[in-house]
Amino acid sequence: MITLSEITSIFCEAQREPTLPLSNISFRQVARVLSDTPRGRIPVIEDIVIRHYTTNVTSPTSHRIGNIKSILKDPKFDRNKSTVIYMHGYVELFTDDSIVTVMSAYLRAGGYNVMLLDWSNLAFGNYIIIAKTLPTAGEHVGKALLKLLKKGLPLKSLHLVGHSMGCHLASYAARYIGSRGFTVPRLTGLDPAYPFYYPPIAAPHMSASDAAFVDVIHTDGGYFGTPSSTGHADFWPNGGQSRQPGCISATIPLTSEDFCSHWRSWTFWAESLLSDGLLARRCVDYDTFLRGECQEESIVSMGVRATSDLRGNYYLRTGAKSPYGLGVRGVS
Repeated sequence: MITLSEITSIFCEAQREPTLPLSNISFRQVARVLSDTPRGRIPVIEDIVIRHYTTNVTSPTSHRIGNIKSILKDPKFDRNKSTVIYMHGYVELFTDDSIVTVMSAYLRAGGYNVMLLDWSNLAFGNYIIIAKTLPTAGEHVGKALLKLLKKGLPLKSLHLVGHSMGCHLASYAARYIGSRGFTVPRLTGLDPAYPFYYPPIAAPHMSASDAAFVDVIHTDGGYFGTPSSTGHADFWPNGGQSRQPGCISATIPLTSEDFCSHWRSWTFWAESLLSDGLLARRCVDYDTFLRGECQEESIVSMGVRATSDLRGNYYLRTGAKSPYGLGVRGVS
């Protein structure tokens, strides 16, 4: 099992008064690390599930990855809409806040075929073992998505979004698709998992070569998320490190409270679907940005509205609670 010494840590400035609150989910992640699989699931690739959300987050239509083509026969699947496939992180379930929040935001925004790649059957247990075997899972996911493309899913409308370890899974799927002559138009990483990926000790990490446009939101760089630029456009809200504003300054390692900054990435993404307050500027680093030395740079959007022509590192400040976007105040 992963140990505390295997998690890279950083010293960070306090955002709130030191405290150690606990809740009924504080040790949920730890318990899942100690479990091999979620109840009712089997740790084999064939048990990966594609969940298609249409009206609400409580009753998606589920398809086994081996029968993925059945999605195209669903009368509620609209080939004229953009198709987003979200890939969750390590030891997550489709009932968790991370997934419910993102799926709900997509449904409220409208205009998407909204899908979740539920690989929780492979995402529990030893972190290092999962990391080492994830490229194989990603190749199988890529093969499944290729079937959809060959059966008529428009490539130009496909968008892969991953959180944490799900970023790397999405990148492997995109690489496989690319190796077969289909370049994924957009791949988004929400705080890509850091330990054993940067450098690639356990497995390769996501990179700008994985899709035509790769954008990344960093919120916990150097701890659970990577501190390295890894896309065409990398966004660093509040410097991209913990503690993010609103996250407590002292936590018990590996508790849910300890993941606050890491989880802020998907919170930002969900907010970007419903508003355009998360604005950023390109700059050489966060200190230079704070000194106001990049004011000549254009203001751009972070999140779903980021455009494919963006290149480089972008910075912004956010609020400590929802809504996080500060608009132009966040880049002034």
